[in-house]
Amino acid sequence: MDIKKIEELRLRMRKDTEVGIHGILDSQAVRYYHEKENEYKNDIRPPFFRDVDRIVHSKAYARYIDKTQVFFEINNANITHRSLHVILVSRVARQIGRVLRLNTDLIEACALAHDIGHTCYGHVGEQILEGISKNYKIGTFNHNAQGIRWVFYLEKRFPKQPARGLNLTLQVLDGILCHDGEINERELHPQKINGKIWEDFFREYKDSYTENKIKRVPMSYEGIAVRFADSISYIGRDIEDAILLKLIKRKDIPETCKKILGDTNRKIMKSLMMDLLKYSLDNNTIGYSEEVFEVLKELKQFNYEKIYNRRNYFEINNNSKKPYIQVLRDKFELIWAQSLKHLEEKDFKAPIFKDHIEYIDDNNYSTYYYPLKNQNKLTLIVRDYIAGMSDKYFAQIYDLFKKSS
Repeated sequence: MDIKKIEELRLRMRKDTEVGIHGILDSQAVRYYHEKENEYKNDIRPPFFRDVDRIVHSKAYARYIDKTQVFFEINNANITHRSLHVILVSRVARQIGRVLRLNTDLIEACALAHDIGHTCYGHVGEQILEGISKNYKIGTFNHNAQGIRWVFYLEKRFPKQPARGLNLTLQVLDGILCHDGEINERELHPQKINGKIWEDFFREYKDSYTENKIKRVPMSYEGIAVRFADSISYIGRDIEDAILLKLIKRKDIPETCKKILGDTNRKIMKSLMMDLLKYSLDNNTIGYSEEVFEVLKELKQFNYEKIYNRRNYFEINNNSKKPYIQVLRDKFELIWAQSLKHLEEKDFKAPIFKDHIEYIDDNNYSTYYYPLKNQNKLTLIVRDYIAGMSDKYFAQIYDLFKKSS
């Protein structure tokens, strides 16, 4: 294909002309290490569009398909799983970006990868893994930072580079690290006028493993759009799932919330979206009106009390008197102990080698993993392994280890 035709196709692909004053231009994309230009001389994709492709073709992204959103070990195909949630976030965030004239390719990349570090069994699994991490003195655990570990270190798109991963842009990595749909915020705007640099990103990433966490705010309006879209995507959807499972009834939704936002996921999403767009249009922040923000906080509190804090505290069967959260913790601890033992004994036939290390390293004794004389390094490998498990795979490995123990 001749150069003139390639440039014409690139021009048709570019979105810079559609991006407003608050958006990140394709020309502003920054990667950690330089990629050879001749490798992409016939590539018409803009950089953030290319990041989306790298994300959806990664192994970590493929495992979304069998990871819990809220409700787990329930045989109901209508219940939201992590794979659907990230698509909903992408849809909502791109709607916001289209109206506010942001870079929708950057938004899509941040949205599709924002939960890529999530464990099996959702936030419950995350809490259990955090507790085990503290016991082994390897810092705290959260899915934001784990997502960065996957795309920046563990995936081997560029295995010969120091930071092996997918070599995603700084803007996308920042969006993954700084997303947080659990925090109640009325409005947000990027804190640094000129954006962040790599030193800022690594400082925030390192801090995410400590107890004294700094407040992480995305460097871009695109990242902020994803952060707000996260809440919009799950708040009403979780209510619908809980109603379907007969955990709550529609009439239980607080009256103020029903009056201001509605009593169905469709109405709630529309109300939140329209208020956010109305407030944020021609503004230097993205956020809600005071009235809607207060009602959203009330609805989140309702979800925590009636859904999130109740869904796991039941007996797993008639023979167990333990709350399910404790039963699940026991399973995590067994898999952790057995996997650590297999690493220490260098049992290359064990699942942690065949299903984890071999996917990350071409050799069992790579420069990344071995030689590892520090016990904390071995426990970090175990944590990566368990954090990357899908719900189904976790159950299979537990059954395997239970029989052999």
